[in-house]
Amino acid sequence: MQKSSIFAPDLQKKNMESHFLGVPDIIIIANAAVVLIIGFIVERIITFRHELTDLRIRLLASRHEQAQRDRIILEQIKQHADKSGALDELLHIFSNKAQLFQREYPSLTDTDVQVLLLIGLGVDNNEILSFTGMSKRTYYKRRQLIAQRMNTTAANLDKLAKIVFTSN
Repeated sequence: MQKSSIFAPDLQKKNMESHFLGVPDIIIIANAAVVLIIGFIVERIITFRHELTDLRIRLLASRHEQAQRDRIILEQIKQHADKSGALDELLHIFSNKAQLFQREYPSLTDTDVQVLLLIGLGVDNNEILSFTGMSKRTYYKRRQLIAQRMNTTAANLDKLAKIVFTSN
């Protein structure tokens, strides 16, 4: 049997205090929670970076495959005996790019767009002359006109054509 004494209320008080956490305990628990949350966030960031890297690799592979397909098409067209027929076929295959050029630069003529498509595909100047039937002088004047219509220089025309050609 337990004695009743004047110390009994102190025992009850001690038992109650053991059920409550003190401020230092709460700070330790809060710090642990913050560490767990930061760990989770860092893990998600790392996972996201890996996924982003994978997407970039797939995009580069896709662009590389598209560039290879374009080169194959171009080589097949170059072997075409009738150059004007080959140019028509080229315009048909890349009609979406031709429309893009004309939408972005409405002042371009059909001949301008043909030249830009060939430049965008990476066709060299001599082959462009062969495809279009232009003289060198006419071709270089045409390039200057195209550059003026696109508000750029003839020197930047190749880069601009390739950028527009490779955009979606």
